[in-house]
Amino acid sequence: MISELRAANSAYDEKIAFVNVNWDEHRGSPIAKDLNIVRRSTLVAMAGDGEVGRLVAQTARAKIMALLDGALAASRAGEAASCTG
Repeated sequence: MISELRAANSAYDEKIAFVNVNWDEHRGSPIAKDLNIVRRSTLVAMAGDGEVGRLVAQTARAKIMALLDGALAASRAGEAASCTG
């Protein structure tokens, strides 16, 4: 689903860095612990130092798109803040 959404909206790849972490292999890793990821099928959107949104075990296209759109909006807000600086 994420690949399909990324293919449909090039802004996702232009403005969002995607990191795939295999939970089965890295469930005890610092990133999983720091982000409190306690199960597989977790999507976390980050901006700056904070979390923008999270989905757990969601497969609905609209919900995943909303998470990506939130990350995209946060990236644009960060750009605006850095331009005024």
